[in-house]
Amino acid sequence: MMMKKMLMVCVMIVMAAALVACGGQKTPLDVGAALYKQGDCAAAQPYFDETIAHPGETMDIAYAYFLKAKCAEKAGDAAAAYENYYAAKIVVCYAVSVSTEHENLNTYARSEYCERILPDTLNTLAPDVGEAKVEAIKAKVNAELHDRYMQQFASEAK
Repeated sequence: MMMKKMLMVCVMIVMAAALVACGGQKTPLDVGAALYKQGDCAAAQPYFDETIAHPGETMDIAYAYFLKAKCAEKAGDAAAAYENYYAAKIVVCYAVSVSTEHENLNTYARSEYCERILPDTLNTLAPDVGEAKVEAIKAKVNAELHDRYMQQFASEAK
């Protein structure tokens, strides 16, 4: 009986340690977001770029672009802010359009960003960026996102 209790205690300790270890691992996006919240956008940028290059999921890409845009906006770089907000919008709208989840709060929140919040932000920034630059940014982002995902799908098909 004593042996069973000891074994049970050991199993519980191992399980608790495993749960702590899982919760203790931070993704590059977690690190970047924490740095952003501390006001250190310069240190956060490589983590956002890492997330965009190797995302865990689609919304990680959108959030990384969104935080990059916030940093650019804080720095007064309207063109970079526009580019990153636009990329975030494209990714969020894609996530909403292919969502297999039925009506839930996540889908509503993403739709709000896709349909209202990000377009309003882009419209506010557009005059500072200029019409020609806005069109160039859209073309650049559309091509980059298309190329990135076409490469991903091509490599997955092999």
